[in-house]
Amino acid sequence: MSDTFETCVLIVGGGPVGLSAAIELGWRGLPAILVTEKLETAQHPKCNSTNARSMEHFRRLGIAPDLRSAGLPPEIVRASAYVTRYCGHEFGRLPRPYAEFPTPEIPNIVSQIVLERELRAHAERQAGVDVRFGWKLVSFESGPDGIVASVESTTGEQRRIKARYMIAADGAGSTVRRILGIGMIGEDGTAQRAFMGGTMLSYYIRSPELIARSGRVPTHSTWIINPEMRGLMFSQDGKERWVAHYQVPSGVDWKTLDARAIVSKMLGSDVDFEIISGGPWTGGLALVAEHYQAANIFLAGDAAHLFTPLGGMGMNTGIGDVMNITWKIAATEQGWAGPHLLASYEIERRPIGVRNSQFGVKCSRVMDGWAVPDDFESDTPQAQREREALGAQVVVEDVPQYLSAGLQLGERYEASPIICRSSAPSPEDRWDVYTPIDRPGARAPHVWVKPDQALYDLFGKGFTLLAFGNADGRAIEAAAAARHVPLTTVRLDTQPEPYSTPLVLVRPDQHIAWQGDTLDDTEAIAVIDRVRGAA
Repeated sequence: MSDTFETCVLIVGGGPVGLSAAIELGWRGLPAILVTEKLETAQHPKCNSTNARSMEHFRRLGIAPDLRSAGLPPEIVRASAYVTRYCGHEFGRLPRPYAEFPTPEIPNIVSQIVLERELRAHAERQAGVDVRFGWKLVSFESGPDGIVASVESTTGEQRRIKARYMIAADGAGSTVRRILGIGMIGEDGTAQRAFMGGTMLSYYIRSPELIARSGRVPTHSTWIINPEMRGLMFSQDGKERWVAHYQVPSGVDWKTLDARAIVSKMLGSDVDFEIISGGPWTGGLALVAEHYQAANIFLAGDAAHLFTPLGGMGMNTGIGDVMNITWKIAATEQGWAGPHLLASYEIERRPIGVRNSQFGVKCSRVMDGWAVPDDFESDTPQAQREREALGAQVVVEDVPQYLSAGLQLGERYEASPIICRSSAPSPEDRWDVYTPIDRPGARAPHVWVKPDQALYDLFGKGFTLLAFGNADGRAIEAAAAARHVPLTTVRLDTQPEPYSTPLVLVRPDQHIAWQGDTLDDTEAIAVIDRVRGAA
């Protein structure tokens, strides 16, 4: 075996999570090599929404405008339409309440095909980051000095990579997780549901005349519900491309099904279409890895958790994973981390994986109760009344799938060893509603300091001390300097709601580490040691 490459972090996996890790590490000045056996970025779409929290991270990295401009055009209504067929009767519509989200970055509806292409371009621009498509991880060994991995290219070329850390974002069948012997716990998709349970089929299609033929104002998401089938279509470009998901009936072998017949029935018209790609996948999953880390190896994304995609939490939870571990790796490399900082990754992120895994399954269970009469598609007054009745039902019962601000923005690391925990009772963790709170472990609440400038935009790459009014943060500043912890102080003349204390210490990932009043020197050192993982 020939050359050995050395780097700080080896990233395994070139999907949105691995590419986000590469961008973040490069932004923090850490060398990294990303390997993925894929030859190119996604050609078949899976995820279709980059949620608000992920977009906040991308705003910090300076790439949110590029990602948003690559999303669906604004004239495509952000809503779910409920129809008998794409060109059939529409009997319900649910808008997305994005404008109500207290965030500088509302969710971005963007095809994974486009998203991965944009993320790869940004990753490849990072100094010190080497992005290698067409290279697969074969094996690795881990020891006190780090990780030595064997990789192989599609041409048979072999290399060794020595790294101090590994981020495994290598998907559902993670090679890293398998080698480590880490199992998955939870619901495995064997339960059959009316939709998003058991075997599903996904087709990426092109149909230039479909929108015009439908006669409806197009939405980015379209549910197809009739006595014959259940399906879901997501617009990919706002014009002619969609991904269509179909529920394989119980007891039917998907290999016996005619793809063109399925898609034709979903469209409900003789409109021309092309199937670009397609294949099976499993719905009803809510699986979380038993462990998220082994020494300096960290599982992230689908390698750590597998979700039912309703609500769009899978990829976005994975992006949250890497935004958590990357700053901790940087702190360790820069010499200011305590011995417990890296170990906090699993403690903080695994409960979030468990929490978020239940959302998609919960949403899919609601659909089991949607009864569809045999004459549902008829052009009769009785069928119209039936459609109106089901429409009234679904626009109430399906609301929780889209009211997910609490899931997106309300992540809290309540049990973390690297926050100065509040003694006040923990507020209810609501998935549907986000109430901004300035509590250690929670995401720092968003505030506009001036038009188009968020408080987040003033944060530094390290910790940020928010000092309101005449608050005296000198002890914290001195303690951070003594421990070589990078700290940016942001002073505001007034104290905006919901911030309730004059001083707030915010971590590099925008979560609150400590809040309070003026400290003496000893107390300040204790706070800094706690939040850097030294206490």
